[in-house]
Amino acid sequence: MKDSFNEYLIYENKMQRQGLFEVISQKFEIKKAIYPGSYIHISPSFYFEEVVYIDMDKKAKKFFTDKSFEKIIEQKKVYSKEFCYRFYPYDYSTLIPEEAGTFDLLISQYAGLISRSCKKYLKKGGLLLVNNSHGDAQLANWDADFEFIAVINRRNNKFYYSSKNLETYFRPKKEGLNINLEYLLSINKGIGFKKAATHYIFRKK
Repeated sequence: MKDSFNEYLIYENKMQRQGLFEVISQKFEIKKAIYPGSYIHISPSFYFEEVVYIDMDKKAKKFFTDKSFEKIIEQKKVYSKEFCYRFYPYDYSTLIPEEAGTFDLLISQYAGLISRSCKKYLKKGGLLLVNNSHGDAQLANWDADFEFIAVINRRNNKFYYSSKNLETYFRPKKEGLNINLEYLLSINKGIGFKKAATHYIFRKK
């Protein structure tokens, strides 16, 4: 327990994203989430009853194999029901043994173009929570299957939700830049926007 707990604390203190899922849980009714590229980030399980974690990293596999981390979830979860999780040590772009169209939330954080590979798992009306570290928010904004509905920004380690002035986002800093999927794949990172959010929320149509 001590090793898993300390490893998680170090990671969470570095990333400081626990409050992100608290905001999402307050704004939307989410029971089932899927988290490709999760590494050892188990904070979603504090707020959502059922979470599927996916990551090929050896440290992630070791962390999830050592079930002592379950005590961390039990201590920190905010709901009364039993928590449920599954972990797959897979490449998320391959087929995961989960039913398509059944998840309320797809989480994309620092792990590539997840929206492209994993949107099939989201139910209609389900949410994509995404940042633009690898251009995935930009990709989702192009995708006709998604509707851009809100942003979440972090200030002084607190997260703030807003659905206002969404038309002002996704405007490239560089005028005339030919941005397409091939370009995003070639640079393997998000482009600069005139106005950027910490996180973006899309709804699957």
